[in-house]
Amino acid sequence: MSIPYISNDNKGVSLHVMEPEKDLRYYWRALIVRKHYFIWPALAVMLIAILVALLLPSVYESKSAILIEEQQIPPDFVKSTVTGYADQRIQSLNQQILSRTRLLDIIRQFDLYSDLRGRYTQEEIVEKMRDDINIELISAEVGDQKRKRPGRTGQEGVTIAFTIAYRGKNPDVVQKVAGTLASLYLQENLKIREEQAKTTTKFLETELKEIQERLKDIGQKITDFKAKNEGILPELQQFNISQADRLEKEIDQLKVQIQAAEDRKIYLEGQLASVKPDTPIISATGERVLDPNSRLHQLEVVLADLQSKFSNNHPDVIKVKREMAELQKLTGSPGGSPSIKRQKLTKLQAELAALQGRYSDQHPEVVKLKKEIAELEKMPASGGAAKPVEQPENPAYVNLLTNIQAAANDIQALKRQRADLESKLRIYRQRLEDAPKVEQEYLALTRDYQNAHAKHQEIMNKILEARIAEGMEESQKGEKFTIIDPASYPEKPVAPKRGLIALAGLILGLGAGLGLVALTENLDHSVKNTDELAWLTGLPVLGRITRIITPEDLARQKQRKRLIWSAAGVTFFVGLLIFHFFVMDLWIFYARLERFVGKYL
Repeated sequence: MSIPYISNDNKGVSLHVMEPEKDLRYYWRALIVRKHYFIWPALAVMLIAILVALLLPSVYESKSAILIEEQQIPPDFVKSTVTGYADQRIQSLNQQILSRTRLLDIIRQFDLYSDLRGRYTQEEIVEKMRDDINIELISAEVGDQKRKRPGRTGQEGVTIAFTIAYRGKNPDVVQKVAGTLASLYLQENLKIREEQAKTTTKFLETELKEIQERLKDIGQKITDFKAKNEGILPELQQFNISQADRLEKEIDQLKVQIQAAEDRKIYLEGQLASVKPDTPIISATGERVLDPNSRLHQLEVVLADLQSKFSNNHPDVIKVKREMAELQKLTGSPGGSPSIKRQKLTKLQAELAALQGRYSDQHPEVVKLKKEIAELEKMPASGGAAKPVEQPENPAYVNLLTNIQAAANDIQALKRQRADLESKLRIYRQRLEDAPKVEQEYLALTRDYQNAHAKHQEIMNKILEARIAEGMEESQKGEKFTIIDPASYPEKPVAPKRGLIALAGLILGLGAGLGLVALTENLDHSVKNTDELAWLTGLPVLGRITRIITPEDLARQKQRKRLIWSAAGVTFFVGLLIFHFFVMDLWIFYARLERFVGKYL
């Protein structure tokens, strides 16, 4: 309430009125005056909220708790081939079980979301079901440092269980769907673990076949390499060295033996030069001992003498002829006396034996002498018949010739033996020379074989472990999911919160009424009491008369009411749209409202 006061100054008397204060009584008076603007919006909003709370369908939730059990056999004895953390596997299971195909099968099985079909696509219905399914992981702190890992919140822990919850309108169906989802998680987890264990085993078996083929290939290469480089392999190097040393010693010994044989032959040749080949041999009676050829020559002379005296049938002639025939068989000569050819042939053979003792068979003198002997042997004897060559008659000469020939033969044998040993020595020396290169290639092959063999053994061990792990998974002795709290029948709905909706409607209704009162009060610029009049005019109010409503006032009131009701209509229409698209379809709301009213009327 404003307080007027009078000031007295030199110019006269003036009235000063203070601006009226808007206290609680002012607002209360405004509320009383505009009570209709407050009551009707408040009642409308509260009624709508109550209807929404009553008509919204009840939502039930059923939940299953699944425990992640560790494998029953200690990991130190049997290692599982299924790796990764539990929450990672659960996320993988989510992608498979909450896939479009799986959820559509569940929707058809339990006839879910029948009220949405025809108005929404399958993708939207599937997405709605995903929203109604809730998976929560349960973690716990563990003392085992090996099992610790950073959790989603940054804390260290391990997932020990998880829950599967499903929300729906029918409690019986909700329970069945939650149980079905839990069973799917158990079955899919078991299936995935078995498949992963089998896949691991198959992969290792494939790797084993490949490494076996590689071992076979390397083994064949080593076999071929050994066959190609026989005697040069690293393990034979010491043997080759010892053989080369032995051959060198034997060659040195042969050189000494050859030198001794050559010296002996030279000595015999010196003695042969001092002995005559035709020195006759005298018997104990003083008679000359003839060799078969000489005797044959003598008998030829005797036969010629007898044939000059007697006929061919004479006993002496026959006797001489018989003896000559025997001597011819003994000497190999068809008849006739020793010729110059035989003497020359004997001489050449002696010279050849002497040259062979000093030179090899390829020496020009030896080759020339052999050629002369061959030509002489081909030459026919005089008289048309080949006659035996006269042999030396001196036994000492013959003995020396024999010893010289034996010495020459020994020299040739020793030289051949030396050449054979030298050839072998060259082979062993070549082996020792090629050994380093062969050793590098051989070591590379053996190293590849050893690596492949170690890999083969490693894979064999892994296959054994994988098969044991596969058997553990098949017998369900590994890590598995166990339902510790099966889906129960929901007795009370979890949504909507009807009390909260009604309370929110009450608050919104009061707010709407007060807001509408405040709006109309601010839009009304008329003078409402004497204090405002005194403040506006600056004059004291002497009296008050009833308001006179003019046609202009009536027009302004109608315009103001139209504006208010238009705003209320727009607000109501927007509210209906929000309710229709974000809360409930209006046709469904109307059907439920009709059923609700019919139930109580």
